[in-house]
Amino acid sequence: MTSLLRCQNLGAAYDGRIVLDDVSLDLGPGAYALQGANGSGKSTLLRLLASAQSPSAGSIWIAGHDLAREPLAARQALAYVPDESPVYPFMTGHELLRFVAAARRVTPGNELAQLTIALGLATQLERRFDAMSLGTQKKVLLAASAIGMPRVLLLDEPSNGLDAAARDVLEERILSLRDTTAILFASHDAEFVAATGASVLTMAALARQAA
Repeated sequence: MTSLLRCQNLGAAYDGRIVLDDVSLDLGPGAYALQGANGSGKSTLLRLLASAQSPSAGSIWIAGHDLAREPLAARQALAYVPDESPVYPFMTGHELLRFVAAARRVTPGNELAQLTIALGLATQLERRFDAMSLGTQKKVLLAASAIGMPRVLLLDEPSNGLDAAARDVLEERILSLRDTTAILFASHDAEFVAATGASVLTMAALARQAA
């Protein structure tokens, strides 16, 4: 198996309170649904893997790059879509896509153009984020995640706020990427998980694996 997403003995704490302890995983290409009770650390784990939050312990490798020692190479190999948009409200959709392309040092190709059309964003990208619905914000972030064709895709509740047509597009995209990309997403949506053919990973099992 080609290892694309790996972490070892990962931990996180807030104000001295442990919220994630001794979690390890090693994933190759495929779709993986991260599940667990509310408060079990799913979103925290995704933030750590995406380098949106620093761990209190452990190591992370993205497509073979140590996130601590090779942060630029590791971040260029991954895309992260949080459950809630962290984008500055004054940014337009086009500005975000250009920003992501510049950060990854790539020129967006036809895949991005086709995805924005499929998601119904053709008339939305000139709008500021604070004028978009939550569903439209999520669609723009999902479109941005395609820029540079990252080897690792991290998604937090990706079907939240999407209309039926956009859910279908996302499901088809995950299915099309499973052979080349490690796609790890947190979801309570059993129907969405089944449609993507994802293997289920529970937070409890990941913690036991690390023990």
